[in-house]
Amino acid sequence: MKSSPAAESSTLEALYRGYHGWLLGWLRRRVHCSHHAADVAQDTFMRLLAAGPYVAPREPQAYLATVARRLLMDSGRRQRLEQAYREELERCASYLDQAPSPEQILQAIQILEAIDRALARMKSRVRETFILRHLDGLGQAQIAERLGVTVRTVQHDLVEALLACDACAQA
Repeated sequence: MKSSPAAESSTLEALYRGYHGWLLGWLRRRVHCSHHAADVAQDTFMRLLAAGPYVAPREPQAYLATVARRLLMDSGRRQRLEQAYREELERCASYLDQAPSPEQILQAIQILEAIDRALARMKSRVRETFILRHLDGLGQAQIAERLGVTVRTVQHDLVEALLACDACAQA
């Protein structure tokens, strides 16, 4: 007799033992790289471990897939941010007498990593508002319409996001 999903995931260890293999296969089919899939699978369980007290999910596979999918989106967003930064460096270097020093590049990367950490800690609507404004270039009215909130809420969320980014960059 097969045990129920609740019994298979009653602890984080049981969830890992019961579903790590499934998650790894699920990720391999999506990322087409076994090494990247293994990294994301491990990061998924690390995220659960860091999230605080464990509560067994009713649908373990759906829960793990959601966490892993979010990690993949975060990774893609980080890669786009890094690519945009590299492109901007190349553009600046083409008309500057002197390219940024290695120390300046390191400092910029550290600030970007701090902003990434700040984004990860934000409420989802605040993070999405920030991304829509600063990465996708949408105006406040467009963001409000897309998210179904008021322009005032968008403004508040943008201030909250910028303050969080500034606090992380200063730390």
